[in-house]
Amino acid sequence: MPVDVERIKQAHPIADVIAAHGVALRPTGRRFMGRCPFHRDDRPSLVVYPDTRSYYCFGCGAGGDVIDFVRRTRDLGFAQAVAYLGDQSPPPPVGPARRQEPPQHVRLSVDDRLILTAACELYHEALFQTPEALRYLEERRIPPWLARRARVGYSDGRSLLAYLKRRRLSVRRAVEMGLFYPDRRHGRDEREAMRGRIVIPDLRAGYCGWMTGRVLSGTSEHPYLNLALPKPLLGYDAARGRPRVILTEGPFDWLTLVSWGLPACALLGTQPAPQALRLLDRTRSVVLVLDNDGPGREGAASLADALGDRAAILALPDGVKDVSQLSLLPDGRETFFQLLAEAERGVRDAAAAQ
Repeated sequence: MPVDVERIKQAHPIADVIAAHGVALRPTGRRFMGRCPFHRDDRPSLVVYPDTRSYYCFGCGAGGDVIDFVRRTRDLGFAQAVAYLGDQSPPPPVGPARRQEPPQHVRLSVDDRLILTAACELYHEALFQTPEALRYLEERRIPPWLARRARVGYSDGRSLLAYLKRRRLSVRRAVEMGLFYPDRRHGRDEREAMRGRIVIPDLRAGYCGWMTGRVLSGTSEHPYLNLALPKPLLGYDAARGRPRVILTEGPFDWLTLVSWGLPACALLGTQPAPQALRLLDRTRSVVLVLDNDGPGREGAASLADALGDRAAILALPDGVKDVSQLSLLPDGRETFFQLLAEAERGVRDAAAAQ
């Protein structure tokens, strides 16, 4: 007898199942947020959407429905996950006991910044010694001058531990910030988290305060790996004080816009932290160009409401997922500047009509 998958999904609300697997959720409007169980998540980046019976992690990219969550959590196949849910009684609804307050802002110490900056510089040197990584940047239309200015790097996975020890910097703290995975089997901290990844740092007054790593192969289920630190508004230090800032979603979208000479920041997802928006309080004009998908369009609309009359939404052409993909088209740069002019003209016309 065939299994009624839809009935099983309806009988096991996704927020209740995720909470029953030990994830503390807190309500944010019609959604829930919590720490993702699939990566080192220092601040809640997992968003649960009860209305669409889905979840998505803006830290590692994991997402899907309740069956997908059970598959990932319990390492099951699709049929096994369906059978598991079918055998379970519906979990209790999410209640106050499973909710938690958001973590407080984490302030980096001087030693923390020295550790991150040392890693950033080591990775940056390795980039220009790794032809495969340089070819990847060339394919993504990231010019060498920008890779140098933004201190883009590459982790070979074997050099950082010895380098930090030579500099007498704390390996324990490097593990806590997510630069290493603890090797519990042998009591060592030798597994570099960014191994085999292009590393994009967030630079603040000459120091590195955060970084993310992107796998060279586009086939990975979770292409990005972030440090176990609060996500910044990537690139804000360079865009600070500019009357117009363009907000995009991903690190390579941000690099693309900077390569075109535009003042830009990356939200690193569609739901920025409140302190990220406060950084833009003095910016006169904010152009939102998020991914051309459901979460991106929803996030852009939400941000436009929060920013008010200062915000303009730039809609990408049909079939183009993001700014980075647009840059690969022969006329991508010209198309973007045309769309930018139209978006800003629309805002001016709306203001004049009031």
